[in-house]
Amino acid sequence: MPHFNRANRSRLKGLFNGFFRREDGVISVEAMLILPMLFWSMFASYTYYDSYRQSARNIKGAYAIADIISREDGDINTKYIDTLYDLLNEMVYTRSPVSMRVSYIEYIGNNSGVMAHNVVWSCVRGTTYPQLINSEIDKIKHRIPVMPANGSMIIVETKNTYKAPFQMGFEFADFEMDNFVFTHPRVFDQVVNTPCKIS
Repeated sequence: MPHFNRANRSRLKGLFNGFFRREDGVISVEAMLILPMLFWSMFASYTYYDSYRQSARNIKGAYAIADIISREDGDINTKYIDTLYDLLNEMVYTRSPVSMRVSYIEYIGNNSGVMAHNVVWSCVRGTTYPQLINSEIDKIKHRIPVMPANGSMIIVETKNTYKAPFQMGFEFADFEMDNFVFTHPRVFDQVVNTPCKIS
């Protein structure tokens, strides 16, 4: 049975120690393996950050519109709504069109004396929303908070499609950003808008 003398064992040990201490390699092969994942991680991080930023812009824009209308003490006309829509577009600054629906509702007794929501007026800008009418209010009733008798409320709805700056794969697709904001009039209980009045 062959056996190594002390010199051979020392030489073999030195070879193994040298191998484990080496830090060199073939950079081209390592780069081909790691660079695609590195770039994908960078693009994915930016895309997810951008989507959260866009969501924050949308909700801030909707709250701003609701707050402006709630402080109004005069009539609201078509030009007023157009200006609010322009403001929303500037605040959101998105890669896709923005739609907006502003509605004013009351909680009053109907002809049978039963308390029910009544749409006083509803203005639409963009292509997504139809004008809100009483026969359609059941579709959003679950999103309306409890209202006192004869109470009034301003509802601002905004929607746009988030379009990712990069195609991420893994079934990551564009998605809808939908906001529903409500507030009570701060100055007067009645906010009048004749052009958008529901007859």
